[in-house]
Amino acid sequence: MADFEKDNGLEETEEFEADIIELDGEQFEIIDALTYEDVNYLALIPYDENEEEDEDAEVEFIVLREVEEDGEFFLATIDDEALSDKIGEMFLSHFDEMMDGFEEV
Repeated sequence: MADFEKDNGLEETEEFEADIIELDGEQFEIIDALTYEDVNYLALIPYDENEEEDEDAEVEFIVLREVEEDGEFFLATIDDEALSDKIGEMFLSHFDEMMDGFEEV
């Protein structure tokens, strides 16, 4: 067994479990998170556990910001279009960095 497999804490039979949240009765998977100017942002995609993955399909993601009000946290849309575009580009750049290590088969 390789060192990585030993040290990652996962058994060989365990699978990755998605981070799922429900918003307005729909389920979304959290695919990434980042902090910009002390605000947390999440990138989400629609989630359907019965849907088969199509690796060639383009998936659009949405970005929401974390807001604290009266000690409680919730997610909200980004009202500033320029900021929304900037955060979206930051996520796209991060996705590209993550995919650099993977080769297409």
